[in-house]
Amino acid sequence: MNATPTARRTEVTDVVIVGAGPTGLTAAVRLAQLGVGYLIVDASEAPTQTSKAALVHASTLELLAELGAGDELVAAGREVHRIVMVDRTKVLARVELTDIPSKYPFALGVPQSTTEEVLLRRLASLGGSVRRGHRVDSLRETGDGYLVTGTMETASGSSPLEIKARYVIGADGSRSAVRSAIGLDFPGETYPSQFVLADVGLTSEPCADDEAAINMSAQGVTVIGRLPSGNYRIIATVDSESEVPEAPGKSYLDDILRERGIGVQLASAPAWSSRFRVHHRVTDKFRVGGVFLAGDAAHVHSPAAGQGMNTGIADAYDLATRLAAVLTGEADASLLDGYEQDRRAAALEVLRFTDRMTRMAMLSNPVARSVRRVAAGTIGRVGPIRHPITMWITGLKRSPLRHNLPTVAIREGKPQTSN
Repeated sequence: MNATPTARRTEVTDVVIVGAGPTGLTAAVRLAQLGVGYLIVDASEAPTQTSKAALVHASTLELLAELGAGDELVAAGREVHRIVMVDRTKVLARVELTDIPSKYPFALGVPQSTTEEVLLRRLASLGGSVRRGHRVDSLRETGDGYLVTGTMETASGSSPLEIKARYVIGADGSRSAVRSAIGLDFPGETYPSQFVLADVGLTSEPCADDEAAINMSAQGVTVIGRLPSGNYRIIATVDSESEVPEAPGKSYLDDILRERGIGVQLASAPAWSSRFRVHHRVTDKFRVGGVFLAGDAAHVHSPAAGQGMNTGIADAYDLATRLAAVLTGEADASLLDGYEQDRRAAALEVLRFTDRMTRMAMLSNPVARSVRRVAAGTIGRVGPIRHPITMWITGLKRSPLRHNLPTVAIREGKPQTSN
């Protein structure tokens, strides 16, 4: 069991995880794998059913392999072996992923909904599950931990939620209740341009099945890659003054593709589409006492290079490993200090790089666009430039597996400890 009820209906556990997206689920699987008591709660009634974050990098696949979920996800996805930069049908650069130093020399095109399904199945195999309909409103410090409170929805209606835990992980997204409860601001800004996101069937192939294409044009940048379903994921920057439908339809997306010289059309209405504005923000702290932030609760940034979900999964793996080492007595509590140091540095690195990529994508000046074309071609031709960029995009340089995390004994199948 993950927790034990008390007479006051206050559940007691070692770690409470707020949020059951990929970040929270990774933390739960890692804690379960290492034999630590936990509860994972989420306000939603069900996991996401949409594709959302649809690119998993090699560093993340390595982490998921450590959790026992990597091969299942690879089997469910589509391998991306290279990234191609194109300007009006002219190929500027090809960045190969097949020679990276990893067991997984590729990126994986796979819907976020599938990633969550795989993590949920792995959690279930370890005897765990998500408490759905559990909304956290506040938390306060007690003598030996924290009391997390809120409401939980049941068949008979709402009832109070109370969980006492030694540690709290806030993995509850950009509007994090945990972050608000510990009084942390979320400084940053919003880009002026809009972004369109869609999963679509196309009348012809805009790129090879094992490629992701970055199409540059005066009207904006359009990224296209194939999903396991056979549909294509489209991400397009759109001028801030343009009127964009809340759920862009076939005609709107066909116009984008035609204006940007991509030369394909939608075969039918989008399977899913959305518009959004991109923020880049990071908290000043990832930790206040025994409360930690991970994933979008701590940092949000541009979708350029598909770093958001991947960075959150790395946060969760790093933090859960540290917490397990401390809670099982295999390390001193000072080990927890390294989480903020390592992961905030990684988040700032991601934010800076994706900010530069996003601002380059939004260039409108013809001279600046010409410089962008030359820079893109240089990346593909010059090895000393291409290699570090490839290592950065794949996340391998920032991976917790390449830092000094402690080795913690695997305790699968053993009862988890609870206070």
